[in-house]
Amino acid sequence: MSVPYIEPQRSTQVTDVSDESGNADLMTNNLIYEQPKALSLAVNRTYTNHYFTRDTFLKAGKSNTAICDWNTGTSYINLENSYLTFKVDAIGGQANFGSGSAMNIINEIRIRSRSGTELDRVELANVWSHKNSLYTKSDAYLKTMGTAQGFGDTRDGATDDPKVNPGAPQRFALPLSVIAPFFNPMKKQLLPPQLASGLRIEIVFEDYATALLQKSGTVTGYDITDIRFVLDSVDMTDDTQRTINMESANDGLEYAYERVYTATHQQLTGTLNLSMQVRKAVSQACFATTAAYSTADRTDVTKDSFRSAGFPWKSYQYRLGSLYFPFQRVEISGVSDIAEPYTLAMATYDKIRHPYAETSIGLTDYTNKHGILATSFEKDMNLNMSGLPINNSRVLELNADFISVTQNLDIVVFLTYCSVSRSYLDNTATAI
Repeated sequence: MSVPYIEPQRSTQVTDVSDESGNADLMTNNLIYEQPKALSLAVNRTYTNHYFTRDTFLKAGKSNTAICDWNTGTSYINLENSYLTFKVDAIGGQANFGSGSAMNIINEIRIRSRSGTELDRVELANVWSHKNSLYTKSDAYLKTMGTAQGFGDTRDGATDDPKVNPGAPQRFALPLSVIAPFFNPMKKQLLPPQLASGLRIEIVFEDYATALLQKSGTVTGYDITDIRFVLDSVDMTDDTQRTINMESANDGLEYAYERVYTATHQQLTGTLNLSMQVRKAVSQACFATTAAYSTADRTDVTKDSFRSAGFPWKSYQYRLGSLYFPFQRVEISGVSDIAEPYTLAMATYDKIRHPYAETSIGLTDYTNKHGILATSFEKDMNLNMSGLPINNSRVLELNADFISVTQNLDIVVFLTYCSVSRSYLDNTATAI
């Protein structure tokens, strides 16, 4: 028996809706059943603790160095949200940090890659961080977020309450950006694992008489306990990791940041002239700042060691080769003339061009407590890494005169310059 042939039916209906319009209708009505593409390159984010070889330093001082090797694996580090935390316990009496913060206890910091390349070294890191925080952060920030770092409400040690007490360790948290400029990249990238994994950080502690300001009793030292890094770690997708690894193997991962070179000079009592050279060769110098401190106060636990010695300057000018900054020497006849060096300092920290980026230093504080001599070497303030070179034929020199020098002064110059590291799979190279 044969099956009769049946002709298949064909639709004769004609639609005026295009395929694209039809897909749009399906999407609008949630009738698209496709796997969406990944909207993020990260698959995981968490905070991880990284411990030092020792977590307790009893009666800490310059004889103690804390060492920490980061074990971050394949994670990327968000430096803006990472911090160093520890507890401080005063010995013998109550104290605070004067006009500074818990950063006072760090005298020097050294950062090396796992291949041994020195990435950063900041001498007098506490002095640099103190001035940098005051000039770059607003008063509102230091009264809120700054309190976790150890800043007082008024940043005047004589009026602020004690921050550390005997037998009652107080915890503080320091954002990494206030510890060293290495942790504040110019391009705000995440720190890649090629650079972060195995990173060695060495911290040299400060003498107690410099770090603390005695409030009551007789302070004879301080203890450090439970010190560790807390890092905001991000894990990337496999495709992202593969792409970055290929770039690292071929061209290297570029990480641009600022470094700080410290030069010191002692101005003896009665000497009214200063000619000081900063002997550091760099390809791009960004800016320089100079502050004067009482030599005696630097080692007196009853004095604020981080408060500048008023404003003893009569005139000043920086010279870089045949260039002068400013072109005309700044002359200061008295307190009525200090507005000009104050304005130049604010211009160096880019506060005039960006009025919303407030500073916590007013003219009165600048005159009496935290005055600096600052100048910028940037050829264009709208561009990064546009500084001037310093070498044997172009030496940076500060020429200044004092109104009076009634005590020995420590003159500290911080030269900020550009540095670039390039990280490969097995080593890291730097250029300055």
